[in-house]
Amino acid sequence: MRRFVSLAFALAAVASPLAAQGTHPDFTGKWVLDPASAQGAMAPTAMTIVVVQDAKTIKLESAASTAMGDQKANQTVSLDGTATKNTVDAQGMALALTSTSAWDGPTLVITTKADIQGQPLEQVDRYSLDADGKTLNMQRSASIAGQSMAVKLAFKKS
Repeated sequence: MRRFVSLAFALAAVASPLAAQGTHPDFTGKWVLDPASAQGAMAPTAMTIVVVQDAKTIKLESAASTAMGDQKANQTVSLDGTATKNTVDAQGMALALTSTSAWDGPTLVITTKADIQGQPLEQVDRYSLDADGKTLNMQRSASIAGQSMAVKLAFKKS
């Protein structure tokens, strides 16, 4: 019996880290930008993100105020890494996006590619939650036509 209990504890010790790898944070909720957190030349002055996440997809509905005006976007991304296509209105022009996702530990990484007037765009968004689950952090890097930008934002759950 003692050997069985020891074996059970050993298996539990091995299985616990493996189980933790299979769990990912749920970003579901309404998130409002903390303006003091915004870093980067193209950071919005105000922004709200509504996230709906299930086991297969994450849906992001955002509204932002920027130096280029107000912008809204809706995006659905598959969480299994398969490419997902979305279309957004980019200043009066329909822009076709292709996004893939991957988990980097507890961080969700969404890579989005598009073609803007013959120029390839690549945007990488990294989403993570603070330990208390009340702050959503987003790091965005984008490149187009040899130009790169980076933005860091923190959102409070409302």
